[in-house]
Amino acid sequence: MAINWINDLGAPLTVTAIDLIVESTAPDWNEWAAYIVAGGGWLAQALGWARGDFSKNIAIASTPWAAKKLYQRVRGVASPVRRLSMRKVSRWPAPLVEEPFGGARMV
Repeated sequence: MAINWINDLGAPLTVTAIDLIVESTAPDWNEWAAYIVAGGGWLAQALGWARGDFSKNIAIASTPWAAKKLYQRVRGVASPVRRLSMRKVSRWPAPLVEEPFGGARMV
């Protein structure tokens, strides 16, 4: 069986290029791009919008990318960069440290 360079090698390289371009230009959209590329590839192949195997290979190549993003979403890690969370600042159980002569008054 011969390698079809366009379908067998071009589709994974296209998915990799889309991932790298979206990640470097709009990192907030990287997760949604994974879902759109994988879902679009599967939908195009299922509905017969594409005649060849290119869309099927796009779907196959992008499914691990989308599955990883979905796993990170379910785990609660939306992106590799953790966002700061707003939490109440508390001193408990550490005592309040007062400065020396902090309560002194000049008479």
